[in-house]
Amino acid sequence: MEHWQRWRVVLVILALLISVYLSGCQPVTSTKATVYTAGTTTGLFQTPELAGEGEEIPHSLETSPEQKPESTPEQKPESSSEQQSVLSPEQKTEPIPEQKAETLPAAPADESDDNPAPTPSIDLPQTPIHPYYDLSGTPPSAPGLAMRVRAFNEEPQKIAYLTFDDGPYPQTTPRILKVLQDEGVKATFFVVGRQVERYPDLLKAEYEQGEGIGNHSYSHDYHLVYRSPESFLADIKQAEELIFKAIGVRPKIVRAPGGTQGHFHVSYYNAVDAADYLIYDWNVSSGDADAALVPADQLVQNIESQVPGKARIIILMHDAGAKVTTPDALPRIIQYLKQQGYSFGVITPKVAPILFPGGFHS
Repeated sequence: MEHWQRWRVVLVILALLISVYLSGCQPVTSTKATVYTAGTTTGLFQTPELAGEGEEIPHSLETSPEQKPESTPEQKPESSSEQQSVLSPEQKTEPIPEQKAETLPAAPADESDDNPAPTPSIDLPQTPIHPYYDLSGTPPSAPGLAMRVRAFNEEPQKIAYLTFDDGPYPQTTPRILKVLQDEGVKATFFVVGRQVERYPDLLKAEYEQGEGIGNHSYSHDYHLVYRSPESFLADIKQAEELIFKAIGVRPKIVRAPGGTQGHFHVSYYNAVDAADYLIYDWNVSSGDADAALVPADQLVQNIESQVPGKARIIILMHDAGAKVTTPDALPRIIQYLKQQGYSFGVITPKVAPILFPGGFHS
């Protein structure tokens, strides 16, 4: 009996010790559970102190739909304040702002199709006025002007182009042809359609002698020719048909009645060029149209006063019926030019035109 009581005492003491031991170890077990289960216990990560240890927020952390943006790249928090911002309840009810500004810029649109070139600023300088052809073939330029590039032949250092307008006439044209033949030079005749109708054989004589043939309109009537660019071309075409009928050639070189100065503007140049004609003015004039009859000596003096300093010259003369002093002065004019070292040429579309500047300013 006494032996049994001793064992009861031992069992009671042992139970007390176990109870004390178990009650003393419980907090330690709870703390360990907190540490080991941190990766799966969502409620613990709502306490900022736990995130303050510098541990990375697990990627398996579930978030509300509002916290799953589609285009924003995943970012790692670097401080406790940023983690608190990510996990705070307020952000769960607000969508994440769009970050379109951070995306790569779009590629520029192709302006060759749907996007025309930008309109130049109105304060840009206008097209410069360049009222002549370069010998390289570059055409004149001016606001609104559209003339094609040409190809011109090389020329001697000094060259003269003798030209005669308004014919043919029986009083003057045969005499001029005789002088040209005697002097061994060539010239260019800008013929009028009405005169070709009357004297087609004289046109044939010019052509067969190897002279150049140009178009000087049909009517030579300023009121008809200069009504419009279309009227001008119609008159040119009418003369062209008569020339073609007489010699089988359609000249592409044209001289405007009275010259382009005061008659042409940009629209005329565009129309002539579009029809593949070349227009020719002059830079030396004999002055035989200054009066009904100008003395031959005066014609020679006029030429001699204008030629110096010019490497290439287009000389204006006339073979109209009343200009009988022009054939008289022609031998001396040719002799003077030869003495000055000029060669003589025939105007063709391969010869760069000389143009008056006035028409390019209007």
